[in-house]
Amino acid sequence: MNRLPQIRYVLLAMTLSLSSAIVLKADEAKSKPVTVSKILKVTHQIEIEESFPPNLYVKAIGEVPTGGYTNVKLERAIYVTPPKDGIQDYFLKAIPPSGPAITVISQVEAIDLWHGFPGWVKGIRMHGVKDGIVVIKFEPDQKPVRRRFTGGHVGDFAHPASFEKALQAAIKKLNEALYAGGVKDASVKWKVVKTSGQIGGIADLNQITVTIVAERQPAWPKKKQPQRIRQQKKPAVSK
Repeated sequence: MNRLPQIRYVLLAMTLSLSSAIVLKADEAKSKPVTVSKILKVTHQIEIEESFPPNLYVKAIGEVPTGGYTNVKLERAIYVTPPKDGIQDYFLKAIPPSGPAITVISQVEAIDLWHGFPGWVKGIRMHGVKDGIVVIKFEPDQKPVRRRFTGGHVGDFAHPASFEKALQAAIKKLNEALYAGGVKDASVKWKVVKTSGQIGGIADLNQITVTIVAERQPAWPKKKQPQRIRQQKKPAVSK
């Protein structure tokens, strides 16, 4: 019996299996995330809630050589022993395109939320492959900058004051202050902290006031306190 056709079939099957394995390994290599080439911008926000410890938001924008990068994320370095300088290392990573991509320098970004970050963290260090390693040191006892915005709505007997319209008025003031300081990509979290109203009386009042507290990322610049001018005491005049 001629076994040559069977041997050829087995060799062909082995060749196909080997080729498939090589392709799979190549695809796996391509699908691994890599550290982006360059760090362009890093922002952070410390959110102090009623519970302790606080939360840390970190946002990074990086530069990649082509389009098509996916699964962008921030990775925190894990230490056996916390670094003595208190600086937490971050790496901005993304998966490069597996096929043809537009050869245009592009930007990628990612956000990391660290719930209850430890007290030893005094700053962050964002790593890129080539340029733009960014180090940010936290200010001592840094606290979030919060602003209050109040809106009101006046109604009448036929059309009572509306909570929704009072809230819209407060949010409108918030939107007007959102990009203060020339910030273009600001985001904000807000919550209602006070609601009050008044009805009746001689003037037949019917009104609602809503106050919200907002916290921006990046933080609003702190308002400068007016300097107090000390008045010099006039010399006593002898009679």
